[in-house]
Amino acid sequence: MPQIFIVDDSISVRKALEITFKRHSLDSFSAISAEQALETLAGDPHFDLMMADVIMPGMSGLDLCSELRRDARFDGRPIVLMSGNVDDDIRRQAREVGANGVLRKPFSPDELIPMVEGLLRAAEAATAPVEAATPEAVQPEPVQPQPAAQTAPSELERLVAEYRRRGDVEDLIVVDAQGQIVLPSGDAGTPGAAQRLPMYARHFVATASVIGQHLLGDELQAVTLRYAGREAIFHPLGGLLVIAVTRADLKTLN
Repeated sequence: MPQIFIVDDSISVRKALEITFKRHSLDSFSAISAEQALETLAGDPHFDLMMADVIMPGMSGLDLCSELRRDARFDGRPIVLMSGNVDDDIRRQAREVGANGVLRKPFSPDELIPMVEGLLRAAEAATAPVEAATPEAVQPEPVQPQPAAQTAPSELERLVAEYRRRGDVEDLIVVDAQGQIVLPSGDAGTPGAAQRLPMYARHFVATASVIGQHLLGDELQAVTLRYAGREAIFHPLGGLLVIAVTRADLKTLN
């Protein structure tokens, strides 16, 4: 069962999170400060996801995240920061220290659980190819198989090329696991929107994935948002997210 590490100086926040996680079959443990969290991890470095408050006495959640990102033992572990004041500056600082997201307090289970479950699935998927690369998997020669890290770019190139062949794509963006744009928007796109979109895209896709699994019982392939004359297609691909903004066929809206 996944282990959630809660780091917050507020006992009410810690208890509320513990109760919420328990109701959703997620184990949790907690620390009252970043310093105590580091002491705990020095003896037992295991956790699957961390929830850390930004503002705490002494070391902040931002400092804690930065410290953990410098430690190879915690490479790939999702870290979500919590704050009562979430603005562009907080989001920027969170990205700079390597946080996977920022959640505004107070938040509801409907916001929290989809985000947490989505990040846990993404972290598990990121490690799965390494575990699958067993000696038995590479025995069929003469062609030596490529590891997942090498095959993913070809799949990305295929998908990007497929979108670019379409005549209705106005903007194409590829976002990495930290919410950074790795493929910039096209000349016909809107750079301002391209810079804001990654802040919300991964949370949206994680929520859609949980909803889809409950309703349809299958893995998410893509999510489409349709507005008057435009569509935004969110296509998860391993640790990346491909976002295509297209012109919608207005006749299909009738």
